Amino acid sequence: MFLILLVVLFTIIGYFLFWLPPAIGGAIAFGIFFGILIRGLYFLFNINKRITKALPTHKELELEDFMKELKEKKF
Repeated sequence: MFLILLVVLFTIIGYFLFWLPPAIGGAIAFGIFFGILIRGLYFLFNINKRITKALPTHKELELEDFMKELKEKKF
């Protein structure tokens, strides 16, 4: 439902941009386009930050291997 609303809204905005003079319509279209690109890059950066927090670090993996070796040597 939200997607249909966005399609209709951007269709209306597109027709509105055709009625404006080229300089004004181009400036508005340029702003919309780069706003979408910057927002997409922000989301990608945010996703990358969340994924890297969830992954174990190299030191954690080394500690885990060391603890396994200690357990094997005791028995």
